[in-house]
Amino acid sequence: MKIVIIGGSFGGISCAIEARKIYPESEIVLIEKKAHIGFIPSGMLLYLEGKIPSLQDAFFCSKKQLEQLDIQVALQETMLKLDPKNHFVQTDQRRIAYDRLILAAGSAQESEILLPMNEAALTYKDYGAAKQFIQELDQAETITIVGAGQAGMEAANTLTALGKQVQLVESMTYPLFKYFDQSFLAPFLDELAQIKNLQLYLAEPTIAIESTETGFRVETANRTLLSALALTTVNVRPRPHPAFQQLRLHSDHTIWTDAYLETSEKGIFAVGDLIQIYSPITRDTAYMPLVNNAVRSGIAAAHNLQEKKEPFRGGLRTVGTHLFGWYLASTGMTESDRFFYEQEITVKKFTAKASLVDDTPIHGKLIIAKTSGQVLGAQLLSKYNLLEKINLLAFAIEKESTLSELAQKDFFFHPHFTDVFELSNAIALGSAANEI
Repeated sequence: MKIVIIGGSFGGISCAIEARKIYPESEIVLIEKKAHIGFIPSGMLLYLEGKIPSLQDAFFCSKKQLEQLDIQVALQETMLKLDPKNHFVQTDQRRIAYDRLILAAGSAQESEILLPMNEAALTYKDYGAAKQFIQELDQAETITIVGAGQAGMEAANTLTALGKQVQLVESMTYPLFKYFDQSFLAPFLDELAQIKNLQLYLAEPTIAIESTETGFRVETANRTLLSALALTTVNVRPRPHPAFQQLRLHSDHTIWTDAYLETSEKGIFAVGDLIQIYSPITRDTAYMPLVNNAVRSGIAAAHNLQEKKEPFRGGLRTVGTHLFGWYLASTGMTESDRFFYEQEITVKKFTAKASLVDDTPIHGKLIIAKTSGQVLGAQLLSKYNLLEKINLLAFAIEKESTLSELAQKDFFFHPHFTDVFELSNAIALGSAANEI
């Protein structure tokens, strides 16, 4: 079997590595249009924070590592045409036949307000753009960041720590709105407002971004912001390609797949940021461009190339981060998402301490189906590192656990590491439900 993978994204690389384990005799070819594969999207921030010695270290995988697994890697090669009927792909360098094709071109930070000539200076998702941004950063005193999602907030966290004046623009009324409810973030937002070199411009849609002789001009609905650098962390979109028009697409231009990640054309699979992800909560699909979803979908697709036997379980939009001294984590639906859920929901909130010997407060919130008690979502906030706790809560949601089951789950006790109740047990036993 000859397996061809288009795109050296997280999904594409994960699929290639897993396919090699499952099909040791198969020929595997990975084609990537850029000069590098495996760049970590937040690699620039890791370098600026001193977590890695150079930007060259911001790669989770290399061409050499894949070739050592007997995976052929072609860089700076672009797919031009796809022929599903005759099972071949035409690139700018050759025509290549396949038995199974995996589309893993990933996503791009694209916006209608940006000029293509400015794109490299305005984003940092790939190596070249990150390198250019770093080169210009030393001379920049003021930086405008468009978008206060996870990527924008992480960039603001790093750049303010470097002493830069940061202007953060967000069209919604508060940051991280996809993952957290505004009232839950109150302690975090209160401290955010006190950071002297961070200026928040909330509920201000960005209208245009233009380069000037001295930097950039960002036009919002309410004002004009000038800065030496501008950084966009707008929502990523599927990386489009004319060849994909032969496939069944969703209205948002993601590629339709069945439960086994095969597209409408037999033998062609799609993974990662090109597809919608099934949500076990809503029983529907939605666009969730997260690394964890890309990796898991790539692995799942590899298992179904020869025979459809393992449906992809989907995802819950699980995230975790560390911002301005706070640890934040979320999984599943938020209270604001209740309009997308058919049944009534209720909410449980809880504040605990990190352990018997550590009084650092931990704030928790569960979203629950009112009738069944099934856990649908969780949010955590603390200055104590609780990020690993969200994985257990995500697993509980996947298993359709109820509040009472979560309250009675087993846990270890040690006064140095836990309170009398483990955190997820404590949340489940928390304050009386606030009915919506």
